[in-house]
Amino acid sequence: MGLLDRIGAFERYKVSPTQGTSGLMTGAGRPMSPFAQQAARNIGGALGMDMRTPQERLGELVSKGTGTFEEKMQVAQELAKTDPVRGLQLMESFKAEEAKKQLKAADNERQQRFRTSLISRNEAIGGSEARADTIADATPEMLLDIRKEILSEEREAALKNRGKQGRFAVGKAAGLTEDQIRQYSGLEDEQFAKVISAQEADDVMMKNAQGNLATYRVNKFGMVNVVDPETGVNKWARAEDLGLLQAPKETRALNQAGELSSALTKAGVTSFVDLTGQARTANSTLVTNEEGRKILDEGVFVGSLLAAPVNEVLLVAKAFGAEGEAVENAENAQRFMATRVVEIGNAIKMFGSGTGLSDKDAALAASAAAGKMDLTEENIRELMRISDEAARKKLDIHKQVYDSYSETATPSSLAAFKVEPFAPTGPISLNSTAAGFIPQ
Repeated sequence: MGLLDRIGAFERYKVSPTQGTSGLMTGAGRPMSPFAQQAARNIGGALGMDMRTPQERLGELVSKGTGTFEEKMQVAQELAKTDPVRGLQLMESFKAEEAKKQLKAADNERQQRFRTSLISRNEAIGGSEARADTIADATPEMLLDIRKEILSEEREAALKNRGKQGRFAVGKAAGLTEDQIRQYSGLEDEQFAKVISAQEADDVMMKNAQGNLATYRVNKFGMVNVVDPETGVNKWARAEDLGLLQAPKETRALNQAGELSSALTKAGVTSFVDLTGQARTANSTLVTNEEGRKILDEGVFVGSLLAAPVNEVLLVAKAFGAEGEAVENAENAQRFMATRVVEIGNAIKMFGSGTGLSDKDAALAASAAAGKMDLTEENIRELMRISDEAARKKLDIHKQVYDSYSETATPSSLAAFKVEPFAPTGPISLNSTAAGFIPQ
């Protein structure tokens, strides 16, 4: 549908081929003959007057192009001269589109700067080229995990290469005082790094000034671990500085849920907080796999993805969450899918804690996580089957713990651990975005 069709501009100004300037009248109030109308147009044009109909003016603007925001606004402004309501509506629509486009561009720019920064940091610590390649194609969620890995290695390097001085530097950067750092002097570097990053800390329920409950990691000094959303750096802060108070009753219930989590997963997951995070990831996996399976069921992809036509590659990648640069061309889409398969493989390994994953399924997941699985339709389907099975088992375990937790937990603390059950939508045809990739 063209722009003029979209705004309905022609409907108001349509004229027959013989009408010309049909709005011109004689002094007696009768329409001019076609010959007289054309003569009037010629005379008006010679005098510098614009004798074009509204339809003609709009058509000329559209013919010059409507690819830019400025060109679209010119069309809307021209329409507003004769149809103010529709013209203004169109202007607001174009402004909203442009604002959305600019936000997307800014987000893409931030993501690119983030990727560049991670690649530089990876190189500085002697990280592998494989990780650098992964950073280039990773999803936003994967980038956050990679940032944590790099930060952990940066801390380890500082502790190893700078000794006591490095330990003080890392500890201070994490918000600890020199006296507190000295109290950890008996720890090995690896364990000290885990303490700094809150891997070794207690889950404690705390209330803020508004009475809202949330779970925090708390160290032996009673300090709360918070994460800077921009840098991803863990820092320790005093609970009173954050306006937080401990909630002992809720914490006892949380600890009991943690013990049950450990028992049901055979010590694979010892924290109910971590189990809840895995359950939410499991839900996302089921949603993504369902979309991917719909695309495969449409028959758009057969054989190896590396040898598939461009449209098929883009469709499959789109179904698995690819967007932006990842679907600009087939090469980017193939790299995205290779990275996505690694991500699914890692998720299966995570879900597999205490879920009884078979040796055969575990082997395929390990192959996918290592980036060694062939991207064939059969392998991708099998990987989705395994991840679906592992994800559902993890969700079942979470539900058991949640149901037990709800018997003693306060209603206000339950919301932080609720995971809505996955609801399949059933087989449907391709959505409009995906269908746009299929040649007509």
